[in-house]
Amino acid sequence: MNRKIGRGGKRDHKSIDKLLEARELDGCKEAGDVQMDLALLGSGDAFVGKFTSNIDRIAYALQYANAKTYTPYVSLDAPWCFDFGVRSGRTIDGGDFFC
Repeated sequence: MNRKIGRGGKRDHKSIDKLLEARELDGCKEAGDVQMDLALLGSGDAFVGKFTSNIDRIAYALQYANAKTYTPYVSLDAPWCFDFGVRSGRTIDGGDFFC
């Protein structure tokens, strides 16, 4: 895995849809970068992330599949978030939000 992944400020408060439409982003490259991120995150021995994120939940599921057991984790926002529309997310100051 010696491929350079571009990280940068292309978005600049523009929607992904607009950037793709204007051909400022390459959708295939973006998808490949996400796959690389998932492969790297899924190969870890522990996980720190946000379980309100689909990418983070996929990464943790890949860790489980690779380790054949649950790996240690810390969620920075909510426990495993599978309850769409329920106020189960918690902020650091004790507030809640919809998952």
